[in-house]
Amino acid sequence: MGRLLDRPVRGIGDSIGTCGLRPGPMGRLLDRPVRGIEVIDDRSGTTRRTRARLQMTDGDCLPVFVKRPSRRPVARAMVAVPRLSRAEVGFYTELRQHVPVPTPLCHAARHRRWGFIVVLDDLLAAGATPRSATEAITADEAAGLLDALAGMHRRWWDRTDSHPWLSRNPRRELMLGTLLSPSLCRLGLRRAGPAVPPTLHQPISHYSRNRRTAHAVMAAGAATLIHNDCHPGNQFTTADGRPGLVDWQLCRAGPWARDVAYLLATSLTPETRRKAERELLAGYLDRLGPSGPAFDPAWLAYRHHIAYAVEAMLVTVAVGVMMPEPTSLALLTRAATAAADLDSFNLP
Repeated sequence: MGRLLDRPVRGIGDSIGTCGLRPGPMGRLLDRPVRGIEVIDDRSGTTRRTRARLQMTDGDCLPVFVKRPSRRPVARAMVAVPRLSRAEVGFYTELRQHVPVPTPLCHAARHRRWGFIVVLDDLLAAGATPRSATEAITADEAAGLLDALAGMHRRWWDRTDSHPWLSRNPRRELMLGTLLSPSLCRLGLRRAGPAVPPTLHQPISHYSRNRRTAHAVMAAGAATLIHNDCHPGNQFTTADGRPGLVDWQLCRAGPWARDVAYLLATSLTPETRRKAERELLAGYLDRLGPSGPAFDPAWLAYRHHIAYAVEAMLVTVAVGVMMPEPTSLALLTRAATAAADLDSFNLP
């Protein structure tokens, strides 16, 4: 890891885990002496997220956003078992400079057996506008983000072998999903209430019991780098108006349609999606270029991957610690409506 970051890795002590941030360990992590730390906000969800201002000994003030293991044991396990924190550290230390999607500047990222820490620029202090997790976006905003994703997908098209961990992540997720999806989807459906139409319950149950087969169909074709979690809460707009993405802990090698379907199913109102999804997909394919599929097979792949968006939101509702329930239910309602409209769980 030291060679990866082009600097020696030093001990970071209590700045990892559930302990508070301290100037000494933070200074060693950044290779810059820190005189004091002013915490602006500190909360735990899937991870512990702290906004702070670092007072440097040279007089500078550095606004940062620090991610660490959650204070909630279930959330810590949800991140640790599938090694999501390793993916996020890997993204910021190996991939960020090769990704044409705006992302926060990373000051430091470390992973250890007992925890992790990622120190990013504070987007609010940088003039960016984070999006609310339940806020629906416009078709034009979706087109802008799809353009950015198409640029990333094109750049990494069939080139993820240079970073083997990108392919290990989906294999690990497939194994865990095959084991856990039936029970979590059942629990999610019980908790979701009217967010999921009754006509989808049996098809979702069939999908969860036959998940490996369904994902083999979804995984067909070339792999590229995907964000894999681009719902509104992970979107922001830079100070100069460009769409960006945060929270790269689910990034991996995977099919382009995963990002496109997840984005449109969770970010657009049903009315906007119905009117714009074909045009948005066509625009994405134009930006992707000749390496991508023709429209008809791309449309089929898009419809298939809506099923994953529904499953992901059902699991979020079932676990209950990954995001507030009103947020997960709002996103699940949009995704389930898309699945019903596009018959995503009954495709061959």
